[in-house]
Amino acid sequence: MVRPETASEVEALKARLLVAEQREEAVRMVLRALIASLRPLGFNRKRFLRCVHEEGQDSPSQGPAAIRHTVLHQEARRVLREAR
Repeated sequence: MVRPETASEVEALKARLLVAEQREEAVRMVLRALIASLRPLGFNRKRFLRCVHEEGQDSPSQGPAAIRHTVLHQEARRVLREAR
């Protein structure tokens, strides 16, 4: 038998969902920056960093969307590490 969830459990799940959605959006931002920095002669590192920096400036610093800063940093470092 499944017991009904309490209001606090539902709110906690909604908060986790909001954070997950913001993490997903940050990964999409990094992918857009990567695509924008690909050129026929290769990967333009400076353009990639500029695009990620601009996305970070446009992201809120409070609330669930603040997680974007962390994810942008982590994923950008991953792209730069793999681009060597």
